[in-house]
Amino acid sequence: MTEAQKRIQVDKFKKNFKQGVKYSIIVAAAFIMLYPLLWIVGASFSASANESFWFIPNDFTLIGWKESLTAPGWGSAQGYSLLRALWNTLQYTIPHVLFGTFSTLITAYVITRMHFKGKKLVFALIIGTLLMPNTVFRIPLYAFWTSGAIAPIWENSNVPFMAYFPLWAGSVFAVNSFSVFMFIQFFRTIPRDLDEAAYMDGANKFQVLFYVLMPVLKPIVMTVALLLFIAEFNDYQGPLIYQGATKSLPLSLVLPQLGLDSTNTYAHVYARSIVSVSVLIIIFFAAQRYFVGNDADSAIKG
Repeated sequence: MTEAQKRIQVDKFKKNFKQGVKYSIIVAAAFIMLYPLLWIVGASFSASANESFWFIPNDFTLIGWKESLTAPGWGSAQGYSLLRALWNTLQYTIPHVLFGTFSTLITAYVITRMHFKGKKLVFALIIGTLLMPNTVFRIPLYAFWTSGAIAPIWENSNVPFMAYFPLWAGSVFAVNSFSVFMFIQFFRTIPRDLDEAAYMDGANKFQVLFYVLMPVLKPIVMTVALLLFIAEFNDYQGPLIYQGATKSLPLSLVLPQLGLDSTNTYAHVYARSIVSVSVLIIIFFAAQRYFVGNDADSAIKG
């Protein structure tokens, strides 16, 4: 074997060794981060409390998963259905995400791409509301939605989505200042050359937004939509204020009531928790391919 061949083998060994170390660290870190989820999955198959750090179940059982979508009520009380609770959750989460993403996008576009009097004041108000906790608005909003003129619109409504009107109606008016701020910051990274080129071709402002800028905005649109979905899906206080009937309770209110009792075991609790969080996991992995950097510069030649 020549000296050159030996050097090539040594370099190849060093490269493979570095790759092996790198991927070993990545796999180990991923395992540590995912271990709590693995532990819950293992505990959902255990008939008794899993007090061990190891995720292998002690007493294997499928009872938790067989009854993961339903829960009996007490006496004459109505039981719970996780599928019904999931549908209740989606009845205010879906419109909140759709209207919230669209309205905050339009608001940010107007602030960053148009000129009008009081523009700096509007931006200052957005930053001001961003610093205020949502709890401050709970009482005024409750007084508004339960007033004699507004309450008949949504209370006891059998129309889909309307029973949860107070939980998503505000998203039509871009009330989520954090989403507006995220869009504003992203718009500022997009060169105005794209807008000017479209204006020279005869496009109006909204054609520029939807046909020219939207392909560049896709990552931030998906990010904002996902953050809105997660926040609304996990919201506990909002549904607690406006919903009381068992049939209208969302997952965030149903799951805390399915604790340990004579009909629910640890396996039931963990299995139902996995069912509820699996929706977020599926949506996250379905949308993750859109989470890429801003490629606006690649759209400009010359």
